[in-house]
This record gives sequence, C-alpha cells and structure tokens, in this order.
Amino acid sequence: MKKKISTYLLPILLISWGVIFSIPFSAHAADVDPHGLQPAENMMFLPKLSGLRNKTYKNQYGKKKALSEAVVLRQSVIKKGQATVPQGGLFYISETSGDAQPFRRDPFLVLGEHAYLVDLSTKTHTIKDFKVKIGDRKPVADTGYRLWFDYATDHYEKPYGELALIAPSGGWPLEFPISTSFPGREEVRKLTTGEGYVGQLQKFYMDKEYHYGAMHFKASNIGFKSAEFEKFEFPAITHATFSMHRPIVMDVRQEDFRYYFNKRIYAFRRPDGLLVRVTDFSGEKTLGEKLVKPVTAQGYKTLMTEKDKYHLTLPELDMRIEVMVHPSFMKHSDFVPWSTSKSHGFQKGELNFVIYRGLIHVENNQPWPLDHRYNVLLEPSMLTGMLKRLVIENNAPFTLDNENTTHKGPVKWSDVWNRPAFSLTADTFDGKVVRNLYLRDYYFMRTENMVVWDQEGRENIDFFVGSSPVLEPILEDSFLTRLADSSFGTVVEKSHFSSYPKVISDASFYEPDHTAPFVPRLKGLKRKLVRNRKKERLVSSESVFIRGSYIDWRKNRVVIPPAGLCYSTRNARNMRTLAGEAFHLLGKKAYLTTFTSSTFVKRNFNVDFWKNQPMGDGNLMFWQDKLLGVRNKALRMTKKHYLDDRPVSELSLMKYSGNRWGAHFLMAQGLNPEDGDRYYIPEVFAEGSTWIIPEYTGSNFIKIKEFGTPSIEGITFTYKKPKKKNLGVGERVKLGPYTLVCTGMDQTAKTVSLELRDTKGKLAASKVLGPLNQEMIDLLPQHQTAARAMQFLHDTVLAELDIKNPFNKDKVQLYLFTQIQALKRDTPFEYDHRFMVRPDVCGHCYQLNEVLLDNPEPIILDNDHPVYEGPKRKDGTPLYRLVLDDFDGEMIHAWHVETDDAKKGVIKTENLAFRPRNNMDVLIGVTGTTEGFLRLSMLPRLGFMESWRVSAKEPAVKLSGSVNTGGSAHIRR
Repeated sequence: MKKKISTYLLPILLISWGVIFSIPFSAHAADVDPHGLQPAENMMFLPKLSGLRNKTYKNQYGKKKALSEAVVLRQSVIKKGQATVPQGGLFYISETSGDAQPFRRDPFLVLGEHAYLVDLSTKTHTIKDFKVKIGDRKPVADTGYRLWFDYATDHYEKPYGELALIAPSGGWPLEFPISTSFPGREEVRKLTTGEGYVGQLQKFYMDKEYHYGAMHFKASNIGFKSAEFEKFEFPAITHATFSMHRPIVMDVRQEDFRYYFNKRIYAFRRPDGLLVRVTDFSGEKTLGEKLVKPVTAQGYKTLMTEKDKYHLTLPELDMRIEVMVHPSFMKHSDFVPWSTSKSHGFQKGELNFVIYRGLIHVENNQPWPLDHRYNVLLEPSMLTGMLKRLVIENNAPFTLDNENTTHKGPVKWSDVWNRPAFSLTADTFDGKVVRNLYLRDYYFMRTENMVVWDQEGRENIDFFVGSSPVLEPILEDSFLTRLADSSFGTVVEKSHFSSYPKVISDASFYEPDHTAPFVPRLKGLKRKLVRNRKKERLVSSESVFIRGSYIDWRKNRVVIPPAGLCYSTRNARNMRTLAGEAFHLLGKKAYLTTFTSSTFVKRNFNVDFWKNQPMGDGNLMFWQDKLLGVRNKALRMTKKHYLDDRPVSELSLMKYSGNRWGAHFLMAQGLNPEDGDRYYIPEVFAEGSTWIIPEYTGSNFIKIKEFGTPSIEGITFTYKKPKKKNLGVGERVKLGPYTLVCTGMDQTAKTVSLELRDTKGKLAASKVLGPLNQEMIDLLPQHQTAARAMQFLHDTVLAELDIKNPFNKDKVQLYLFTQIQALKRDTPFEYDHRFMVRPDVCGHCYQLNEVLLDNPEPIILDNDHPVYEGPKRKDGTPLYRLVLDDFDGEMIHAWHVETDDAKKGVIKTENLAFRPRNNMDVLIGVTGTTEGFLRLSMLPRLGFMESWRVSAKEPAVKLSGSVNTGGSAHIRR
C-alpha cells in the first residue's frame, strides 16, 4: 500500500470502544452496489474462527504461500426491525500471498479445504475516457472495480494525484502517483549533476502514465478536483480450476504405461514433448490423448497462447495430467513434513506424471457450482494478472429479522458431506438496532456476540471475521481509530525473548519492535489543527518512540542505543515556507521561516538482496542497506519478483526515523509491451526529486548507475507569531532590535528594496526582494533559491514578501518575524545537549517533513538509575520521563512514561510491560511516523487487541463520554 504526504486532512476522533459502538451509523441504501466499498467503520473485527484457516504451505518448487480466509459483511441497513444485506454484501474471501499460478501446484484455500490452483484463463479490461472526482470511488463500468481519487497535492502549486484501483472485495495493492504537469521519468537521463551533496533540482519528475506489471494507466488531465484518463487497462480472470485433492505423482515410463486406478496412462517420446494417452484398464479403448510438453519453473508457460501445450485435461474423467521435470527440492514442498538444505536445480532425466483430480471449475461472476445462491469473483494480482483472491458472494439481497434469524453461507466441497461453510445469525431486533449477532462455522463453532454493548445494540450487522490481508486496505480510514481505542487501557503484547537478543550499535533507520505498546495520547505531546495563510487545515502533532532497546542481562541493565530514543514533530504533509505554516516543538507552537536543502547523488553501486532475517532468529538486521548521505536516507532491497522470467527488484527508501517512504521502487529491464510482452515495469524510476537509473537488475541484486534524493541540512523557526505590515517607500517599522526601512519598490518588476538599521541608525544589512516574476512563481514555494529571493533574513529577524498579494496600492505587504532560532542537522539541541537535531526531508521535494531529536550516546537504565528525562525545554523542564519500575535483570515487569501538568501534577501512562518484556520499545502519540510503524503490524495488533479485550482485561464496561481527541488515520508518510 502507498502512503505519502497529503495536502488535506480528514479530522477524526480517537474513540473508545464504548463510544465507537454507540455512534449512529449513516448506512448506504440497500440497493447501492457494495463492490469496492468497505463495511461500516464501526464494524466488528474478529481475527479467528475455527473454520476460517490461516496457513502457510509450499508449492512444488518450495516457495512459501501464506493463505488466509475471512467472511465479510458490508453495507447492511437495519430498518423497522429488519436487517437488509444487498447483493454482494456478504462474502467469503480466500487470499494468497503474492499470487497463485498454473503449473506450480500453488496451494489455495477454498471454503476451508486445502486445494490447488491448476488452471486459469485471463483477459484485459480496457476503459477509455474515464473521469473521477476527488474523494470519489467511482465504479469502473460493470467490472465491479472502483477507481478512487484519494487526494491531490502539489509541487510548485501544480497538481499531482494519488489514486487506487479497488477490487470488488475492497482490496487494492497500492496508491499510485500520476500527473500531467511535469516532465516524465525518462527525462532524468538528461540530468548532469555532480556526486555527493549537490544543489536542488529545478524540475519535478512524474509521469502521466503509470505501469505496474499487468496494469497501465494513461492520464489526459490530473487536476486538484478531478482526474481524467485517456484509457487504462487492468487484468481480469475469466475462469479458474481448482483441484480439491493432493495430486498423484508417478514416474513416467516412456513407451510404456502406469496404472491410475482403473485406467492406463501412456507416455510416448516425441521430438517436441510426450504423447500422453489415457486408456481404459485393458488399454484397448483410448479415452484421450495429447502431445504434452514437460513443465518446469519458467513463468512464460502461463501465457494464454502457451498454457494448453503443458497439460491434458479430461473433464469427463475428472483428470488433469501434467508432466513435470522432477525438482531435486521436492522435499521443500508441502508433500513432506520436513524442509532441509538448500534448493539446487533439478534431478537429471527424471519425469513425473502429476495427476490432479477432484476438479472444480469456476467462472468469474457466475454461480458457485455447489450453491447457486452465491456468485464467484476471481480477483487477479495487478502485478502478474494471476489469481490473488477468490470471493464467493451472495447474488441476491436477503433480510434477517426476529422471525427469520439465520442465513446459510455457500456450500463447501467435502469428500464426506457437502455442507454450508458458515451460517450467519442475527436476532433480537428492536427498531433500528440488533442486539445479537454471530457467525457459526462448519465445525459448529461460533463467534462471541458481535454486538459488544447489547443493551444499546448496533445499527448495522457489518463485520469482518478472519485475518485476511485484504483487511488492511479495508481499514485504511479507520485503523488508527481502532488501535487508539483506550477503553481497555494500553494493550501490551508480549515480546519475543531470545538467548541472543538483538543488539545494534546505532538505531538509525530502524523501526521499533512490532510488538511495541502504542499510547495514542500523552499529556504534553500536542496534536492540534493549525491553519496556514491559505486557511488550509493541517494537523500539527508530536510523538515519542523508542527503537532498538534491549536488555543487557549480563550487566543487569536496559540499553537504549544511539538514535534509539526519538522525539518527533511533523504536520500532515510537508511544512512549507512562505505560507505561514506552524508546527509544535516540545509542546510549543512554532513557525517555519527558512530551510536549507540539497540533493544527494550516488553513482555506480550495488544493492544486494539478503534475507530480512539473515541470522534465522527473527531479528531484522538489514546489513545490505546503502546509506545515502549522512543521516539522510538508506536504500534497501526488500523483495524480488519474476515477470515471465525477468527479475524484478523491489526497493524501499528508509528515512532516518525508520519510517519507509511510501513510493514503490519496482525495477526491471527488458519488459516492453511494444515487443509483445504482457507485463511492463519502466526501467527508470522517477517520482518528484527522487530518481533511480539502474544499470542491471538481477535476481538477487541490482546495480545502480545513478540515484538521487533530497536532503535537508537545517531550518530556522520562531516561537513568535509573525505580523503582517504594509510599508510605503521611506516608511519604517520596528523589527526586533532593528528598524526595517523600505527604501524602494518597483511594482512592474515586482521588487522591493529593504534596509535594516540598528539602534544607532547604522546600516546593518540590506536586500532587494524579488523579482516576483513568472520564472520565480513557477519555482515557489519549494525551490530554495526562489524562496530565499522573497525573504530578507538577518541575525534573528526576517522580512518576507507576501507572494500572493505583494502590493496594496502604493505599499508593499510584508510578513515580519522576530526571535528566529536555527536547527542545524547533527548539532546539539540548544536547550539540551544530550539530544541531537535531525531534520528530515520530504521524499518528493526539499521541504521540511519532520524534526527529530535523538540521543547520540547510549542510554542506560537499571535499578540504581531507573529514571531518564527526555529533552528539556528552555526553562529546563523535561518534556517527559522514562521510569523503570520493576526490573529483575532479565525481564522488565513494569515501566511507564510520565509528564508534568500544572493542574493535575504528574500524569503517568499505564504499565507498558503488563506482560514481561525484553525491551522498552514504545510508540507514543500519533504522527505520520508512528502511523507508518503501526501499518507494518496492523493485523497482528488488531488481532491481539481482540484477545486482550476478551481475556486480558476485566469484562467490558461501557464508558460514557470518554472521547480522546486525535487526528486522522489518513496522515501521509
């Protein structure tokens, strides 16, 4: 999923469970097409039910596939004691990691049964002249998909948009950026920059076409309010075949036969394959024959023009026969209980018959063969066009009330007893609410009552039961609300103990532990709406996080390594000069004045693909990271794919904070649709002011010819609110310890001459602001040179031209700043030298994204020194304190964070080691950075919160009026 910086904000409340389930829900009408839409934001989420499996299997080539199932209900309405579910409102979903393809024996779950995908047929949807308004999720013809124009932001005040193609189930792989206002990605080949830290780029690079494997969008006009596309294409699956049994694998006897139950299977060698013949038991009657080529791991065999050459299918005999070149790593498949050594090619000359039976053939948007009340939807991976999700949904509306309380799910396949895979029960209706709602699986196990506050009831019956990854995009707008639920206190997941704890010398670019407690709100950390000169609403927020901490059990102490204790402040998007934008620094409102940025360019280097866990112990030690400047960013290769046997590398750009820049760096070579290739990944990556030109993309490393990305060296700011002043020629105004004098202006050239004089009238400095001509306007506000031309900075004061309305009759309009302070990267913080200043830059451009304060030296906590004070403000008071309450030398049993309040005294968090922990990692406050960390562990956290709710804490008690004010789950990274 792609997350970047937004120019707008959707304020939300961080709400307790009690308040969540009491909010009236404005439901959609029952006749609304629910495809691509989400369940209600207050839907119940239950991660587990016995009949919904969550398993990991291997295919015949040893590749792991994580499989999951869920049952979802969306867009329901309760009126007059009756719940109505629209067509497609109730659906079962089965999902695989990556995708499932023919000829690989890829496992799949089908209504609780372990199956294999053996065949599929594909086509391409082509949509022309399509327009969508911002915020809309517009249906794409009759495909069941929706195009979502999420938001539009700008560079040089020219728009680019973030959009997503949402599948009928509600899932989408990423948000993609696209623009018609800037040079395309191939233009970066013309750049002639130096190496190392160089100046800012003037141009901003972004394509009007977006390619993602099998998906292609071509825009005709991207604006702030709407997006128009000349055309776009995306894959579709029309037909799929599953085998509900493990295949029978037999050696091939060439020019001879093998018995298969009451049949014979012959194999006759031919120059271009094997003639496979199926006969009756006696061999006298031929039931079917075909020339079949042996199957190996090459992906091109799944091409629609190729795949029929590699199998013999006899539907009337319930048989599909493939001839497989036997891999030596068969022991890595899910056919055997062990998995040892390393895969190395194939055994020589050994061929196998692979015979699939128990075949179920399904067609997209057609009835499920075992139950015609339900339709099948086949959702492809947008990267490969192969099967990603199987959806089985109701094909007619249905209702539940006190007389008709149960609706049965689709009938599942079974060797013994075909029966409904689940049943839905809702009863005790009262007007607009229901008080009893549960799901029962085919084991006759049922969920708890999904109406948590049964006295109040719920105004819909929407829910999500299971742990399918499709939940992540479905909860895009509400996951922070759920994670920040405080009605049961702070949820503390147990950490993972090891004889060899993860010990790192520096936590730069690392993420906190994925089980770190999350405290959404702490007194003293601000989260407030601020407005800039355009009256745009922005959220300014602060957070604290600890990463890389560990227990040094040999010395009975807890260690927070350098860069492990971080204070962060940022806005909902980047912070811009010349806009009067404010942020909070150590709890106090500050105003950005100037910034100092550059571009870091690195050439001719390799990035290796190492496993994320090279030690095999679960520790994320990214040894292959390439640093891009001093504490700027790091480049990491995280995944690799193959598209028709062409290697595709996926890289992540890691910020110093450990937060990932949201853009997907997909790099491939040799894929070209003009040459007939079905996939396309552009060779060059360019998005904004970050670009990559590869020299070679391999299966386990990428050689990069040139890489460039923005860097920020420092900013200036003030805690004093700026004042607006109009000055005519010869007029003057007090500006801090100086007097500002307007000595001249040219309204035609749009220039202004200013002088600063000290208390004795002596000239201290002078400058001509402007010219505010079109050339400069086209570079504002992001380009540093153009921005500085509009500002007169001297000592601790600054005069800034109002770039929107520079003149009012015969006077110039200025904004005046005083008491300006500087924050320079890698220098001690002015009020507390224990912490260093680390400003972070926007990934697209050169604007300030975040200000970090972190520890340059390790922090040691033990029973003799259990308290550590956070960064101190000007008056010497710390923003917070870390307190170690109970530590036995090996496990932390209790610790907390506390702050001081003038009225309430000391305010403490709950025990952040409710379950004994081996680290002090924590996330406090809601910023785009902590949100990014939470996204990485969203599903486990939500699942654990549910078990915490029902078992770890006391029974639910309704909290009335307990609303925690927070911000949007839609903050961009």
